[in-house]
Amino acid sequence: MNIKEYIASGIIESYVLGLASEQERMEFEQHCARYPELLDARIKFEQLLENQAMEHAEAPPVDSKEKIWSAIQQPWSSNTSKIITMEPTTTRRSSGMRWVAAASVILMLAAGYFAFDYYNKNKELQKSNDEMNARLNRMDTVINKMKEEQAVIQNPNTTVINLAALKESAPSASVYWDTTSASVYLLVRNMPQIASEKQYQLWSIIDSAGKLQPTSLGLFDGGQEKVMVKVNDAQKADAFAITIEKRGNAGGPDLQQLQNMGKTKL
Repeated sequence: MNIKEYIASGIIESYVLGLASEQERMEFEQHCARYPELLDARIKFEQLLENQAMEHAEAPPVDSKEKIWSAIQQPWSSNTSKIITMEPTTTRRSSGMRWVAAASVILMLAAGYFAFDYYNKNKELQKSNDEMNARLNRMDTVINKMKEEQAVIQNPNTTVINLAALKESAPSASVYWDTTSASVYLLVRNMPQIASEKQYQLWSIIDSAGKLQPTSLGLFDGGQEKVMVKVNDAQKADAFAITIEKRGNAGGPDLQQLQNMGKTKL
């Protein structure tokens, strides 16, 4: 049984206001015993009616108590007794007016309850819409990134440098280098997890008369798979390499921790 749909059907209002059939009342009471949330919704509606009734209740006149007490204390006399003529029409009219007033209050309370219920459902719908928009925005971000990567890969000015693994546990990665704009992208297929105090670092290397001049292009955490990231530009490079360094390394490369290298062939 879908208890939320059952509550939304209006059975609680029908039961509390005495509009439900005998079978509906029996079923409702059985369900209240089985579903605490249904019982809680019933109690809340009853409390709502009680609060509304208290708010609209009218206090009796201040002198009513004295008038009633004075009338009780007066001696009864057969000589002064009066015959009170019953006026059925007026009585029925007053009774009918009281019923109309009571029905109006009930309708007002029911309308207030349904307005409150609609407000809550509208808030839930708004929340769902916000979550859907957030998911769509994330999808747009992913799609735009894929388009950017595709543009890099298909660019005729882009040179692809596959970084050969120098160790068995080395990452699987390639560098996409736009020699015209100097833009560099690192495509990671698998960058194994390493100790938390360590990071991978990408370098561009220039061979100047047999002297290597490395330049850092960025630091990366391990555990990444199938991702392309934009790194620092490189105007010139004879090779690209990846090492494992201390987290946040600002010095040169530790060649003992050289993981990958690939020559540009330019």
